[in-house]
Formats: sequence, C-alpha cells, structure tokens
Amino acid sequence: MRSSISASDGSCADRRRAARLLLAGCAVVALSADATARLALDRASKIQQRIVAEYRGAQRIGCEPRTAKTHILVVGNSLLDEGVQFDRVREELGETCDARRLVVERTTYFDWYYGIKALLDGGARPDIVVVVLTPGQWVRPDSRGDYSAQYLMQTADLRDAARDLNLSATEYASLVFARLSKFWGARAEMRNFILIHLMPDLGRLMNFSSYIDPTPAVDDQIAEKARGRIERLNRIVRAQGGRLVILVPPVLDANDGAPGLTRAARSSGVAVIRPVTSGTYGKSLYRDTGFHLNAEGAAVFTEQFVRALRTELRAAEEAPSVVATFGRSPS
Repeated sequence: MRSSISASDGSCADRRRAARLLLAGCAVVALSADATARLALDRASKIQQRIVAEYRGAQRIGCEPRTAKTHILVVGNSLLDEGVQFDRVREELGETCDARRLVVERTTYFDWYYGIKALLDGGARPDIVVVVLTPGQWVRPDSRGDYSAQYLMQTADLRDAARDLNLSATEYASLVFARLSKFWGARAEMRNFILIHLMPDLGRLMNFSSYIDPTPAVDDQIAEKARGRIERLNRIVRAQGGRLVILVPPVLDANDGAPGLTRAARSSGVAVIRPVTSGTYGKSLYRDTGFHLNAEGAAVFTEQFVRALRTELRAAEEAPSVVATFGRSPS
C-alpha cells in the first residue's frame, strides 16, 4: 500500500514539474516573441518606421515654447497617405504653420477618436486637428482592433473602446493583451511583412485592388450616425483649445454620403473641407477601382486641399469663436 501511495505521489510531482516547465517554456517563447517584435518590426518595416516617427512628431506638436505658428495635425488612413502630397502642403503653408501628419492604414472613426484622445491626454496641443476619412469610415462600427490598441490607444480607454465596438469578453481580453504586448498587437503586420518579402508579387497585386464597402451611402443615415460621433470628437479637441476640421477625400463614386456628413458637422459647429466632390475626377486619376488617388491625382488634389485649408485658416483667424466654415467644391 505504501509503495502504491509513494508511486502516486511521485507521479503527481512529475506532472507538477512538467506543468511548471511547460509554463516556463511558454513564458520564454512569449517574451522572446515580444522582444523580437519590439526590436525588429519597427526597424525592418518602412511602414512601421514611418508610423513611429510620425506618432512621435504628433505627440510633441504644440508642446514647444509657444510661437506665432499655427500647429496643424492631419490624421487619417491610406487615403491621406496616397491622396495628399504632404511635403508640398508644408511647403505651400510656409513658415507660419507647423503642419504634421499621422497616417495609420486601415483606420476608421473609433481608431482616431481614441487615438486623438490619447495624444491630447499625453500633452499634444495642436491648434487644428484635420481628420481625413470618407463619410462611410466615419460611421463604421469597427476599428483596426489589436493594432490600434498597441499603437494608438491608451490603457485607460480600452474598456470604453470595447464598449463602443461591442466586443465580447474574449475580444476585450485580446485588446488588453495587444496593448501590453507588441507581438500580439502587431502580429498581423509581422505576418504580412514576412509574406510580402517571401512573395514580392503579392504586394504589387494588392496595389491593384482595395476594399470598398458595397453598402450604399444614404445621406440621412450618414447624418444620423455621424452626428453624435462628430460631437464627441469635437468635445475632446475643444477641451484642449483646438479646432476640429473634417476633410472629405474624393472617391470615384459621386454617391459617397458627403452631404449627410456635412449636415451632421454643421449641426455640431464643425468645419468641413470638401475641396473636390466625389465623382469629379475620372478613373485615370485613381490607382485602383476608384478609392485611392494615383500620383497624378494626388498632385491635383493637393493643390485644391491647400487652397481650402488656407481658407479655413483665414476663417479661424478672423472669427476664432466661430468654428463652422465650409470649403467650396470646384465648379
């Protein structure tokens, strides 16, 4: 009997040791993966290098000793990256403006609500925040999720973000883990980086296509859904002395919901810049099915954007207490 009990005790001890070794091994693998992500991804990927550099610039905007410059932060996704030649924007605005941009691909409203909130809570003080999203992206119910948790959000806002995004308990846990672990937050980007280097043609193939939401844009629905979101974002920008401006990028489809978005912004006292109405440019100015401008289209649009932004700056100087101005569409 004693030998049987002793054998049982030994077996239990072996299982406990095995379990501890397994947990230790998992911890080592997890820590190694996270260390690799922190040391390698932001250095190896040009996209990640750009995002990190632009984010640092956005964090410091308006933090230097105050000068006569107007500090302008322009945020958005690939529509901003490909549709606006930002070096030219800086050159055209001149020394009186400190214009900086922050581009994070595949982002929509909730990414930027919490992203802008994190920047402002962290001390960034732009005079003007320009958000570049399509009307459809203003009302989308989702976000970039784990990636945004790592790169855009702050820990204190994760619970509110999970509530806004209607996440399950498991999805919320993933969001928290993504905030703590760079590997978990950027794992999809690491996979894509490896795939593109293994299959270079994959990246070129992706340049010929882009996802366009097939849901038709109904102006009344856009206005109803966007109104509260615009008001909410405007409150946090105004609370830090800034001015929110919405830039509507032009797409090939004229039915983009921009009138509904403009109506919602007007009711909230927020400026809308719409330098070019969607459907104005022909397909030859887009690099895909009518969503992203090509180099020629970006050059044309940048000129219109700078002109509209100057008009907005003049309006802000002439009537700082009035925050609603509207850019004219070209005739």
